[in-house]
Amino acid sequence: MSFTKFFVAVVVSYLIGSIPWSYLFAKLFSGKDLRKVGTKNVGATNAWYEAGPIAGVLGFSGDSTKSLFAVLFAYALGISKTWWPLFALIAIIGHSWPIWLGGKGGIGLAAAIGAFVAIFPLESAAFGILGGTLWLTLDKGLTFAIFSAIWPFVILIGYFRGTIDLVGAILTVVLAVWLIVRGWDNLKSSYSHAREPLRSTFVRRKLLRYTGLLFPVLAYPLWGPVVFRYIVMVSGIIALVLEIMRRFWKGLNDVLRKAFRPVGKSEEAFKFSGTSYFLIGCAIASLFPVPYSLIAILMLTLGDSWAAMVGKRWGKHMWLSGKSVEGSLACLFICLASGAVYMNLISMPISYFALVVGALAATIIEGLGNWINDNLTIAPTSAFFMWLISL
Repeated sequence: MSFTKFFVAVVVSYLIGSIPWSYLFAKLFSGKDLRKVGTKNVGATNAWYEAGPIAGVLGFSGDSTKSLFAVLFAYALGISKTWWPLFALIAIIGHSWPIWLGGKGGIGLAAAIGAFVAIFPLESAAFGILGGTLWLTLDKGLTFAIFSAIWPFVILIGYFRGTIDLVGAILTVVLAVWLIVRGWDNLKSSYSHAREPLRSTFVRRKLLRYTGLLFPVLAYPLWGPVVFRYIVMVSGIIALVLEIMRRFWKGLNDVLRKAFRPVGKSEEAFKFSGTSYFLIGCAIASLFPVPYSLIAILMLTLGDSWAAMVGKRWGKHMWLSGKSVEGSLACLFICLASGAVYMNLISMPISYFALVVGALAATIIEGLGNWINDNLTIAPTSAFFMWLISL
């Protein structure tokens, strides 16, 4: 790599980053100077609130591709992938201190997205799914907190998968730290916004349910299929035994009711809890071959939650009792997206036809949740149909 190419890439990266897209679109649609209104931050969020959704979306689109184009420019010059995070960081510096606005720019959160997508495409897709799930659960005010909490894991996974070498990983960590330092006030504000949603039993229950993701994303990658199946089966058996015992032992029932009161439903005090059904359903699904069992547990964990949250917020068109078209479409989407990303991350692809069949099975079972227990049946049904189609 020649010094001339490196220098040109640095300069161009800064100039790409310094184009104030959010400022320009806000000025175009409202005539407002983002440096003087709202949060006084020259970013997409301020553009959205001060100049409208169109300006915000266009500003975000422009800002989020800055580091992507900086990386693509470095790639076009033949510069090693090791140095791509550096040029992304320079683009973000240009975004934060644009020469055209006297050095008054945005934090760089949106500007960083394109870089991570370019450097870690699959890992970024997984982050997007998890980040979108937490955004739906905890509200949009936590966006920066979610970003800060998840990206270190994305970098770590990318390094161990060989997506990037050690030097590139270190530079990417520097990039992530830079964003946290620049957005420290936003980070503190994001965490303070978590207090309100965390008062909701519904939200706490969903957060507990997300621990089911540890089966496919932690247990399997770390210890393999045998230990994964053992852990899931033991969890399901423990849940079943405790549910049976508490029916005959009032003291145990009182202890469990008290322990799970923050996340439990009142009607679960004297019958099987949704969490127990969830664990038993995962255990049954784990009896099917990998990766069908893994993907089915993902579909149960995310599909059921997305259906409930989207339906609760935006569901207007009912197709079954208590089930909205919007919620069911969200369930189908996240089942397909999470399954496709996950099977490629673990390098164990199945046919996309089988994936579609599994996602449709999960969506239909979730829709029938008022007649059958969807926590118990989504994962086994989805795993069964994916396995059957693949025979």
